[in-house]
Amino acid sequence: MPTIKNVCVFCGSNHGYDPQFLAQTNALGQYLAANHHPLVYGGGKEGLMGAVATATMQAGGQVIGIIPTFLSELGLAKTDITTLLETSTMDERKDEMLRQADAFIVLPGGFGTFEEFTTMLSWSQINVHQKPIALFNIDHYYDPLVTMMQKSCDAGFAPQENMNLFIDATTIDEIFTGFANFHHQLPFKYTN
Repeated sequence: MPTIKNVCVFCGSNHGYDPQFLAQTNALGQYLAANHHPLVYGGGKEGLMGAVATATMQAGGQVIGIIPTFLSELGLAKTDITTLLETSTMDERKDEMLRQADAFIVLPGGFGTFEEFTTMLSWSQINVHQKPIALFNIDHYYDPLVTMMQKSCDAGFAPQENMNLFIDATTIDEIFTGFANFHHQLPFKYTN
């Protein structure tokens, strides 16, 4: 497993109703800074996105925000961070996040967060990347999603081994222990 430096965090542009979402987001930002993991994230200033960037910066960490120009032009970008990169499209944003990050953490969020997670997971299953992905399953937020993914395996739409392509964690320690022990393995080999 290559050394993990930059950690990309996907999360909501809202705070959500559960106070643990914000509390654990702030704790994650502080952890990243204390352990010298630059944060890569979506560049927004609102919700959990803004919170994780603020917490990382306030704790002395580095933050790389990546945001499409059209969202920046709407005034949604967080500018008081280490580096803010703009992309032309949402797809280019994900490509740049993949390029910049060594690992991914998925905090609670909405449809955009789900899409970012499933994109990185599907790219992992076709060997576009071999980087670890962790669901930060705060207060069991992602239990229904994990159940649905298991159902896809049980129904024959995905090999059971694909469930090992991500870490289902309820604490920050579980996430980074999972990263340290992660080995990217596919259930079959791609051939030309």
